[in-house]
Amino acid sequence: MNVIKTGVPGLDEMLTGGIPQGRTILVTGSTGTGKSTLGVEFLIEGARNSENGILVSLEEDSEDLYEDYLNFGWDLKKLEEENKIRVITPPIPLKIEEADIDVDNLINTIQRAVSDINAQRIVIDSLSVLTAGLEEKERRKKILKLSTLLRELECTSLVIYEVTETEEENSDYGVGGYIFQGIISLYYKKKGATRIRGMEIRKMRGLDHSTKTKTMEITPEGLKVYSEDFII
Repeated sequence: MNVIKTGVPGLDEMLTGGIPQGRTILVTGSTGTGKSTLGVEFLIEGARNSENGILVSLEEDSEDLYEDYLNFGWDLKKLEEENKIRVITPPIPLKIEEADIDVDNLINTIQRAVSDINAQRIVIDSLSVLTAGLEEKERRKKILKLSTLLRELECTSLVIYEVTETEEENSDYGVGGYIFQGIISLYYKKKGATRIRGMEIRKMRGLDHSTKTKTMEITPEGLKVYSEDFII
Protein backbone atom coordinates (compact mmCIF):
# COMPACT_ATOMS: atom_id res chain seq x y z
CA MET A 1 0.00 0.00 0.00
CA ASN A 2 1.37 3.41 -0.98
CA VAL A 3 1.34 5.96 1.84
CA ILE A 4 1.49 9.76 1.81
CA LYS A 5 3.67 11.46 4.42
CA THR A 6 1.95 14.08 6.55
CA GLY A 7 5.19 15.94 7.23
CA VAL A 8 4.41 16.05 10.97
CA PRO A 9 7.34 14.66 13.00
CA GLY A 10 6.11 11.72 15.06
CA LEU A 11 2.75 11.34 13.31
CA ASP A 12 4.14 9.49 10.30
CA GLU A 13 5.85 7.12 12.75
CA MET A 14 2.50 6.50 14.47
CA LEU A 15 1.06 5.75 11.03
CA THR A 16 3.97 3.43 10.15
CA GLY A 17 4.89 5.69 7.24
CA GLY A 18 1.94 7.93 6.42
CA ILE A 19 -1.69 8.04 5.32
CA PRO A 20 -2.78 5.46 2.73
CA GLN A 21 -2.83 7.12 -0.68
CA GLY A 22 -6.25 8.16 -1.98
CA ARG A 23 -7.99 7.83 1.39
CA THR A 24 -10.18 10.43 3.12
CA ILE A 25 -9.38 10.99 6.79
CA LEU A 26 -11.44 12.78 9.45
CA VAL A 27 -9.40 15.04 11.77
CA THR A 28 -11.28 15.83 14.98
CA GLY A 29 -10.70 17.94 18.07
CA SER A 30 -11.96 20.82 20.13
CA THR A 31 -10.93 24.47 19.77
CA GLY A 32 -7.18 25.06 19.95
CA THR A 33 -6.06 21.48 19.39
CA GLY A 34 -4.15 22.23 16.16
CA LYS A 35 -6.52 20.72 13.59
CA SER A 36 -6.14 23.49 11.00
CA THR A 37 -2.38 23.60 11.50
CA LEU A 38 -2.22 19.86 10.82
CA GLY A 39 -4.19 20.37 7.61
CA VAL A 40 -1.96 23.14 6.30
CA GLU A 41 1.23 21.29 7.29
CA PHE A 42 -0.05 18.29 5.31
CA LEU A 43 -0.38 20.54 2.23
CA ILE A 44 3.04 22.15 2.79
CA GLU A 45 4.62 18.68 2.86
CA GLY A 46 2.88 17.92 -0.41
CA ALA A 47 4.17 21.13 -2.01
CA ARG A 48 7.71 20.15 -1.02
CA ASN A 49 7.28 16.82 -2.79
CA SER A 50 5.55 17.91 -6.02
CA GLU A 51 2.13 16.82 -4.69
CA ASN A 52 -0.03 19.90 -5.20
CA GLY A 53 -2.89 20.57 -2.81
CA ILE A 54 -6.22 22.30 -2.30
CA LEU A 55 -7.17 24.11 0.93
CA VAL A 56 -10.90 24.70 1.33
CA SER A 57 -11.29 27.12 4.25
CA LEU A 58 -14.85 27.75 5.39
CA GLU A 59 -13.80 29.67 8.51
CA GLU A 60 -11.10 32.16 7.41
CA ASP A 61 -10.56 34.30 4.33
CA SER A 62 -7.40 33.93 2.26
CA GLU A 63 -5.64 37.08 3.54
CA ASP A 64 -6.02 35.95 7.16
CA LEU A 65 -4.71 32.50 6.23
CA TYR A 66 -1.66 33.97 4.47
CA GLU A 67 -0.85 36.05 7.55
CA ASP A 68 -1.51 33.32 10.11
CA TYR A 69 0.71 30.68 8.52
CA LEU A 70 3.64 32.99 7.84
CA ASN A 71 4.22 32.59 11.58
CA PHE A 72 5.32 29.02 10.80
CA GLY A 73 7.37 30.10 7.79
CA TRP A 74 4.72 28.81 5.35
CA ASP A 75 4.14 31.27 2.51
CA LEU A 76 0.76 30.12 1.19
CA LYS A 77 0.44 33.16 -1.10
CA LYS A 78 3.72 32.35 -2.85
CA LEU A 79 2.75 28.68 -3.15
CA GLU A 80 -0.55 29.76 -4.72
CA GLU A 81 1.30 31.92 -7.25
CA GLU A 82 3.45 28.86 -8.10
CA ASN A 83 0.28 26.70 -8.53
CA LYS A 84 1.45 24.33 -5.80
CA ILE A 85 -1.50 25.16 -3.54
CA ARG A 86 -4.95 26.53 -4.31
CA VAL A 87 -6.90 28.24 -1.50
CA ILE A 88 -10.71 28.19 -1.79
CA THR A 89 -12.62 30.48 0.59
CA PRO A 90 -16.40 30.74 0.05
CA PRO A 91 -18.18 33.64 1.83
CA ILE A 92 -17.47 33.28 5.54
CA PRO A 93 -20.63 33.29 7.75
CA LEU A 94 -20.69 35.73 10.68
CA LYS A 95 -21.88 32.88 12.90
CA ILE A 96 -21.44 29.15 12.35
CA GLU A 97 -25.18 28.59 12.79
CA GLU A 98 -25.80 31.03 9.92
CA ALA A 99 -23.70 29.03 7.47
CA ASP A 100 -25.56 27.97 4.34
CA ILE A 101 -22.95 26.72 1.92
CA ASP A 102 -24.14 25.23 -1.37
CA VAL A 103 -22.34 21.89 -1.42
CA ASP A 104 -22.92 21.40 -5.16
CA ASN A 105 -21.23 24.70 -6.01
CA LEU A 106 -18.43 23.90 -3.60
CA ILE A 107 -17.92 20.47 -5.19
CA ASN A 108 -17.74 22.04 -8.67
CA THR A 109 -15.17 24.54 -7.43
CA ILE A 110 -13.05 21.78 -5.88
CA GLN A 111 -13.21 19.70 -9.06
CA ARG A 112 -12.02 22.64 -11.20
CA ALA A 113 -9.21 23.46 -8.78
CA VAL A 114 -7.99 19.86 -8.67
CA SER A 115 -7.92 19.78 -12.47
CA ASP A 116 -6.25 23.21 -12.77
CA ILE A 117 -3.21 22.38 -10.64
CA ASN A 118 -3.26 18.57 -10.81
CA ALA A 119 -3.83 18.37 -7.05
CA GLN A 120 -3.14 15.18 -5.12
CA ARG A 121 -3.98 16.43 -1.63
CA ILE A 122 -7.11 18.17 -0.29
CA VAL A 123 -7.91 19.70 3.10
CA ILE A 124 -11.46 20.79 3.99
CA ASP A 125 -11.71 23.06 7.04
CA SER A 126 -14.26 22.38 8.28
CA LEU A 127 -17.09 19.89 8.07
CA SER A 128 -18.60 21.55 11.14
CA VAL A 129 -19.30 24.73 9.14
CA LEU A 130 -20.48 22.84 6.06
CA THR A 131 -23.15 20.98 8.04
CA ALA A 132 -24.02 23.68 10.61
CA GLY A 133 -27.70 24.08 11.42
CA LEU A 134 -28.83 21.11 9.32
CA GLU A 135 -31.22 18.41 10.39
CA GLU A 136 -29.63 14.96 10.60
CA LYS A 137 -30.99 13.75 7.25
CA GLU A 138 -29.66 16.77 5.36
CA ARG A 139 -26.38 16.64 7.25
CA ARG A 140 -25.86 13.02 6.20
CA LYS A 141 -26.66 13.86 2.58
CA LYS A 142 -24.03 16.62 2.50
CA ILE A 143 -21.37 14.43 4.10
CA LEU A 144 -22.10 11.54 1.73
CA LYS A 145 -21.98 13.83 -1.30
CA LEU A 146 -18.68 15.33 -0.21
CA SER A 147 -17.07 11.99 0.62
CA THR A 148 -18.17 10.55 -2.73
CA LEU A 149 -16.51 13.46 -4.54
CA LEU A 150 -13.26 12.99 -2.63
CA ARG A 151 -13.17 9.28 -3.49
CA GLU A 152 -13.80 10.01 -7.17
CA LEU A 153 -11.01 12.59 -7.30
CA GLU A 154 -8.58 9.97 -5.92
CA CYS A 155 -6.82 12.60 -3.82
CA THR A 156 -5.56 11.99 -0.30
CA SER A 157 -7.80 14.18 1.84
CA LEU A 158 -8.10 15.50 5.39
CA VAL A 159 -11.57 16.65 6.49
CA ILE A 160 -11.51 18.69 9.69
CA TYR A 161 -14.36 18.40 12.18
CA GLU A 162 -14.66 20.36 15.41
CA VAL A 163 -16.12 18.67 18.49
CA THR A 164 -16.62 19.85 22.05
CA GLU A 165 -14.39 18.58 24.84
CA THR A 166 -17.22 16.39 26.15
CA GLU A 167 -17.78 14.88 22.68
CA GLU A 168 -14.17 14.15 21.78
CA GLU A 169 -13.76 11.05 23.97
CA ASN A 170 -17.13 9.42 23.35
CA SER A 171 -18.45 10.51 19.95
CA ASP A 172 -18.60 8.11 17.02
CA TYR A 173 -19.00 11.20 14.75
CA GLY A 174 -22.26 9.87 13.33
CA VAL A 175 -22.14 9.15 9.61
CA GLY A 176 -18.55 10.38 9.44
CA GLY A 177 -17.40 7.60 11.72
CA TYR A 178 -18.01 4.92 9.12
CA ILE A 179 -17.79 6.87 5.84
CA PHE A 180 -14.21 8.04 6.34
CA GLN A 181 -11.36 5.55 6.13
CA GLY A 182 -9.51 6.99 9.11
CA ILE A 183 -9.94 9.21 12.15
CA ILE A 184 -7.14 11.24 13.77
CA SER A 185 -8.16 12.88 17.07
CA LEU A 186 -6.39 15.84 18.67
CA TYR A 187 -6.70 16.78 22.35
CA TYR A 188 -6.00 19.86 24.49
CA LYS A 189 -6.50 18.95 28.13
CA LYS A 190 -6.11 20.75 31.42
CA LYS A 191 -3.33 19.36 33.64
CA GLY A 192 -2.79 21.30 36.82
CA ALA A 193 -2.35 24.99 35.99
CA THR A 194 -1.66 24.42 32.30
CA ARG A 195 -2.91 22.54 29.24
CA ILE A 196 -1.17 19.84 27.22
CA ARG A 197 -1.87 18.59 23.72
CA GLY A 198 -2.16 15.03 22.48
CA MET A 199 -2.82 13.06 19.30
CA GLU A 200 -4.46 9.68 18.74
CA ILE A 201 -5.17 7.60 15.65
CA ARG A 202 -8.69 6.37 16.33
CA LYS A 203 -8.81 4.34 13.13
CA MET A 204 -6.86 3.93 9.90
CA ARG A 205 -8.08 1.18 7.60
CA GLY A 206 -5.35 -0.93 6.08
CA LEU A 207 -2.59 0.14 8.48
CA ASP A 208 -1.16 -1.45 11.59
CA HIS A 209 -0.96 1.96 13.28
CA SER A 210 -0.11 2.97 16.83
CA THR A 211 -3.04 2.66 19.25
CA LYS A 212 -1.51 4.94 21.88
CA THR A 213 -2.25 8.63 22.45
CA LYS A 214 0.97 10.64 22.27
CA THR A 215 1.93 14.05 23.61
CA MET A 216 2.03 16.79 20.98
CA GLU A 217 3.06 20.44 20.73
CA ILE A 218 2.51 23.30 18.31
CA THR A 219 6.04 24.61 17.72
CA PRO A 220 7.25 27.57 15.60
CA GLU A 221 7.85 25.03 12.80
CA GLY A 222 4.46 23.32 13.06
CA LEU A 223 3.14 20.30 14.94
CA LYS A 224 5.45 17.82 16.63
CA VAL A 225 4.34 14.51 18.15
CA TYR A 226 6.54 13.02 20.88
CA SER A 227 7.15 9.44 21.93
CA GLU A 228 5.79 10.10 25.45
CA ASP A 229 2.29 8.82 26.18
CA PHE A 230 -0.39 11.49 26.68
CA ILE A 231 -1.39 11.22 30.34
CA ILE A 232 -3.73 13.56 32.25
